[in-house]
Amino acid sequence: MRARKTPNTGMQARLISIEELREYTNLGRNAAMELGANAGARVSIGKRILFDKKKIDVYINIYLFLIK
Repeated sequence: MRARKTPNTGMQARLISIEELREYTNLGRNAAMELGANAGARVSIGKRILFDKKKIDVYINIYLFLIK
């Protein structure tokens, strides 16, 4: 797989890869894929599967609110 170039614009990407989602949530691959699917954050562009970081954040915040 080719290395992905990220522009140095100071902005963070809204769509993140599974590897970035794993780092962001500190989950394994399967758990991160399940989290992305449950949050409705999965986006397919061609063969790539990306995840909407804002939807992940909203899902986590709602989940944390419900378990309190």
